[in-house]
Amino acid sequence: MAVVAPRRRGLGWAPYLLVLPSLAFLAVFFAVPMFQAFGLALQAPSGSGYSLDAIRQMRDDVTFSRALGTTLLLVVAIIPVQFVVALGMALVINARLKGADLWLYIFALPLGISELVAGLVWFSIFTEQGWLNSILQQLGLTHQSIVFLDYQRSWLVLLTIVLAEAWRATAIIMVILLAGLQGIPRDYLEAADVFGAGLWQACATWCCRCSSRASGWR
Repeated sequence: MAVVAPRRRGLGWAPYLLVLPSLAFLAVFFAVPMFQAFGLALQAPSGSGYSLDAIRQMRDDVTFSRALGTTLLLVVAIIPVQFVVALGMALVINARLKGADLWLYIFALPLGISELVAGLVWFSIFTEQGWLNSILQQLGLTHQSIVFLDYQRSWLVLLTIVLAEAWRATAIIMVILLAGLQGIPRDYLEAADVFGAGLWQACATWCCRCSSRASGWR
């Protein structure tokens, strides 16, 4: 007598209903304002119709090239730092060491803080009378406050932006990479250990390859 395996009940609309609040939030607070901003940017000065006058005015501004260069410099500086730090964090959690859950909570703290609050906190750290200057003076490392947000020292301002942005957005990259790492069969890692592959070699092959799939890179 043949045994008929029980049919699995499909999830139906449940996954879509779970995602619906997030999609609604993104649509209302991100997609709609973005399209409204594009509409205002392309609006004619008379108020009727569309025009590229605002785009031309921005392009011809004397500070446009410098602002564009600064933006590209930040992108080049921040993305590699975020990826390397996030990969290290994901490897620590994926190793399942003692206290890995605690490290996960610590690494994920920036996800629970809004961007506005994070900006205010980092501003209070780097301001002339901020926490960092207070700590440095109490330790005797400096005798006067350091102006980190000084426009005359653009490299120092860029460094503070890189630190703040890396702290704010690295956690979400860690989540994506961790999802890719957890998709690697542990047999592969054990085989790499048996054949004498070092930590860096194993990370550069299996970990980075599977993490690139999770992050959308090929």
